[in-house]
Amino acid sequence: MDISIIIPLYNEAESLSELHAWITRVMQQNGFSYEIIFIDDGSNDDSWKIIEAMSHYDEHVKAIKFR
Repeated sequence: MDISIIIPLYNEAESLSELHAWITRVMQQNGFSYEIIFIDDGSNDDSWKIIEAMSHYDEHVKAIKFR
């Protein structure tokens, strides 16, 4: 694996899809093997649902939730 991207977040539901798409595009354009680790720090919005769903359809995404 070339790169691990670790992203702590709190209430970022609105921006997660765009961020994921941007990172994926850049990593693929450059031919990197990578993982994206999203860490939800107790969000009150739908951030956790979004990153959990991403982790099911994208093998590069790992989801961690803090309470």
